[in-house]
Amino acid sequence: MTETPGDRIEKLLRRAESTLTNPASGADGAARIARARRTLEEARDIARDPDVSQPVRDLVQRRLDGLRARESPADGPAAA
Repeated sequence: MTETPGDRIEKLLRRAESTLTNPASGADGAARIARARRTLEEARDIARDPDVSQPVRDLVQRRLDGLRARESPADGPAAA
């Protein structure tokens, strides 16, 4: 059985979530975020396939946007 683009994207989304929520031995937060980013970027590339629905493309983009928010330093005044 051949894996569809949607199946592959689903696996990649699960892998990215797992990478973020299950810290590997010795891996710091920045390394986990970098691995999750590479995985989500792969999902985004696959989502360009015309057989992938727009809601799935949007979901992948939202996950990438959420990851960017985790990477960005918090805005606002520094705590005194």
